[in-house]
Amino acid sequence: MSYIVLCNTGSDSLNKINTENLNTQNIVLSIGEGPFGPHGLSLYKNKLLVANNYNNSISLIDFNSFKEEGNIYVGAHPNDIVAYNDIAYVSCGESDSLIIYDLLNDRINFEIPTGRFPHNITLLKDRNLVFISNMGDDSISIIDYINNKEIKRIKVENTPAKISVSQNKKYLYVCMSYLGRDKNGSVGIIDLNTLELINKIQVGHSPVDLFEEDSFLYVSNLCDGSISIVNLNELKEEEKIDIGGMPRGIVKSRDNIFVGDFLNGVLKIIDMKNRRIKTIPIGNEPNGMTLT
Repeated sequence: MSYIVLCNTGSDSLNKINTENLNTQNIVLSIGEGPFGPHGLSLYKNKLLVANNYNNSISLIDFNSFKEEGNIYVGAHPNDIVAYNDIAYVSCGESDSLIIYDLLNDRINFEIPTGRFPHNITLLKDRNLVFISNMGDDSISIIDYINNKEIKRIKVENTPAKISVSQNKKYLYVCMSYLGRDKNGSVGIIDLNTLELINKIQVGHSPVDLFEEDSFLYVSNLCDGSISIVNLNELKEEEKIDIGGMPRGIVKSRDNIFVGDFLNGVLKIIDMKNRRIKTIPIGNEPNGMTLT
């Protein structure tokens, strides 16, 4: 059984949705407090770790009971989080840094400078590397998490949003979004051996998230209400599907593509077999999404 978990930044809430029967659980983080602004999340062991934009913290959620267990201050404007070996790596957008947080001892071990406005994070444990997309200076920071230092910064095209290691662990995919500009973006491909940008595939207007399955990438284009289906064997956009709204987070499970609509606060389920779209209400400004 699989689930989608997503952050609703505007309503300070999370949804956990069964991909088969679409049963939905909801949790609100900010009851009686100021806004949290959940933005990015990661599953670690039996917990969800949530990066909260507005109160400089991460929330710990029990995945099974879907209840909040705690809230930890980490730094200014956390955008995303990933964890490995009881260490959480948190991108903090206002301090232009990566926070290394020890989950066992409840303390910050290191703060490592990155590029400007670090956004998305992905980890490649086979190489002891963390990758961070820096939206403010069009770069990708590569952090050696054993020695806790940046070893390289790769220049890419405008406003890198989502990054993801390929399933075969040979490449890093980058949504080069051109966010705020009136032109289409592209998916960049970085060779993980040479750490160089080797190719790009044009997609829609402001690509901000992607999901890989088999030999295809499914890309959400925030500003033109579409998703792109990219053929990785031919390195080209094979199809574009107009779904309206502002597509944000995207995952695929079986024959369905699930897309969070940032504008309308709904989850769109695209049945690829019958080409039908179903919507279910979630929260305001859905952002980070993961499939578990």
